[in-house]
Amino acid sequence: MLQRKIFFISALWAGLFFNGTAMAQETNADCDGAKQYLAEQYSRSDPENNEKYYKIWSSAQCVNYRKKAELSVDSAIAENEQLIRSLSQDYDAQLAKIPAICQPIVDKRWSEASEKFRSEQKKPELLTSCIRNQSHALRAEYLNRLNEESEAQFLEKQRLNLEQIAADKKADAERKAAYEMKMEEWRDAVRRCKAGEIQYCSPGY
Repeated sequence: MLQRKIFFISALWAGLFFNGTAMAQETNADCDGAKQYLAEQYSRSDPENNEKYYKIWSSAQCVNYRKKAELSVDSAIAENEQLIRSLSQDYDAQLAKIPAICQPIVDKRWSEASEKFRSEQKKPELLTSCIRNQSHALRAEYLNRLNEESEAQFLEKQRLNLEQIAADKKADAERKAAYEMKMEEWRDAVRRCKAGEIQYCSPGY
C-alpha cells in the first residue's frame, strides 16, 4: 500500500523558481515556457526577452493557470506531507531550514535584475515562491527516498519468502527421505522375520 501510494504521487513535482507548484494534467505551453525562461535563462544582457517572458508569465491567463494548478494538488500535497511525517522524524526540521536557504538566492536574483524588473516584481513574492519550490523539492527527495526504501523492503521480503519456501521444501524432502528409510528398514525386518531370523521379529522392529 505504501509503495503504491508513493508511486502515485511521484508525478506531482515540478521545481522552478517563480512558481514551483506542480502542474495538473492540463498544460499551457506559453506559460510553462515563460516560467522556464525566467527561472533558467533570465539574463541582464537580454532585457527584451526578459520583459517579453515576464509579461507572459504575469498575464491574467498564466496567473489563472497557476492558481488552477495549485488547487488541483493542494490535497495531494497535504496527504504526501502526512505520509512523510509518519515515516520521517526530521522532515519538519528540514522544512524549517528553507527560508534561510532561499534568502540569499532571492537577494542575488534581485541584485542582478534590471530596474524595470524590480519595479514590476515584488521581492517578498520571490521569496515565497523560492520557499514553495524548495519545499516541493524536499518533498520529492523524501518521497523518492521512501520509494527506494519501500522497494528495498519489498525485495528483501520477497527474498526472505523465497528462502523460506526453499527451506520448507528441503525440510519436507528430508522428512520424506527419513520416513522412506524407516519404512524400508521395517519392510526389511519383516522379510527377515518371515525368513526365520527371530531377532527381527521383536517389537523394536
